[in-house]
Amino acid sequence: MAHVRASLKRKLSRIHKREERVSMEKWERHTSRYFRYDAALRIFGAGKLHDEINAVTGLVPTMLRLAGQPRYPRSERLNKHDLWLLSSPLDRSLPLDDHVDWLLETLTPHADFLRGVIAQADSADLCLGCLSEVPYPMIATGKSTTELIKRFDLKLMFNFTCV
Repeated sequence: MAHVRASLKRKLSRIHKREERVSMEKWERHTSRYFRYDAALRIFGAGKLHDEINAVTGLVPTMLRLAGQPRYPRSERLNKHDLWLLSSPLDRSLPLDDHVDWLLETLTPHADFLRGVIAQADSADLCLGCLSEVPYPMIATGKSTTELIKRFDLKLMFNFTCV
């Protein structure tokens, strides 16, 4: 039988105690002050369905644009595409998963209707945003993102902005 040195036994004991302590503690998710996150459902090319989406779901879009209308009041630039956008209202300092969880909880009761709208639209996506003060933004997501993409048959888009 091999002899295990006392120093190795102590090291293994410390590691085991740390693992037990970590598994017992409640860990909170933290974000860095260098990152701001957001998430949004974007549906393009379904302008004729905008009123129906609002009426059936009761959701108020964050942004609503119709093709051919001025982009902003007194603007000569016109929108090229219809857009119905629902963005998470949560504070941007929260983790990205919180924003995606909010979208999933908000949209799931209307899943069947929204899948029909998305099937008729030109395209639809889940847009994950990261505003960063560092040149290398980071995005990491959990199971909610995968669930949202699968449930509504969405594309996944990223919006990285470095300031």
